[in-house]
Amino acid sequence: MNTDYMLACGVVWRRTGDPEAGWDLVDGLKSGDEEVRVLAQTLLVENGESSMGLLESALAVGIVEPDIAGPCMAEILRARQAKPLTRLPVNEHRTVALPRWEVTHFD
Repeated sequence: MNTDYMLACGVVWRRTGDPEAGWDLVDGLKSGDEEVRVLAQTLLVENGESSMGLLESALAVGIVEPDIAGPCMAEILRARQAKPLTRLPVNEHRTVALPRWEVTHFD
């Protein structure tokens, strides 16, 4: 397995959800080549929920160990909970209107 093959599997997995491509990405997580492992994880994380289901199945049947699938699953969960950035309001001068804080002094 090499990075070109992982990229091809990633494209197929993203576009079609082909289980064979997904399983090959899971196998890539176990590769002796660090670049292949990182690429496989990145491609699985990018496909989010579909990959989570695949990884859960792989764990359930013993295709992959928890220490291999865990970091990838954790990254998918982090991405799921990430909140999209929101824009700050813009004032009439087309500059960002920062919130103002009222300061109260206590004696």
